[in-house]
Amino acid sequence: MATSRKKQSRAQSKAVCPWVKLPPSGSNLNVEDFLSFRVTRLSNALRTSITKRYLAEFDLSLPEWRLLALVARFAPMRFSEVTSRSRMDKGQVSRTLRAMAKRGLTKMKTLRSRGASAEVLAAPVMVSITSKGRNMYRAILPVARRRQAEMLMTLSVRDRLELYTIIDKLFATLGQQPTESDEAE
Repeated sequence: MATSRKKQSRAQSKAVCPWVKLPPSGSNLNVEDFLSFRVTRLSNALRTSITKRYLAEFDLSLPEWRLLALVARFAPMRFSEVTSRSRMDKGQVSRTLRAMAKRGLTKMKTLRSRGASAEVLAAPVMVSITSKGRNMYRAILPVARRRQAEMLMTLSVRDRLELYTIIDKLFATLGQQPTESDEAE
């Protein structure tokens, strides 16, 4: 009985899917049918339903988790690289890293060249993780992996392979590749 419901549900979604008979002009698409709209809604729902729940257990915000995972994996790294890899706003990265440093999760060190005055603008800042931050990362990662796997397991193996391939194809179309910080969520 459950199999017939799945087939019926898939048939219904294909019948009403505005992407099936898609003219090049996209004239049949309503805003809620836009790929960007649907993916953003899915992303927000995943963050709310999965990621934020386990982060609350560790008293960590989503931006903090993103940066903690990134720094744990690649530290030491320049602030500019953290910003680039995270695809977050420079101001938000700065605020988040300062908050994390106050909690003892990360460290930031301004690099000055020999003989440079203390007033050097744009001196590179190196970001690293503390032992407390690494311990937190190691505690969260298995929980995050398990929750992500639970969601992915709701799809068949074939669906997972197709979805992964489709996402890679869309990134390639945009001339981008997913980043490690994208995977951290």
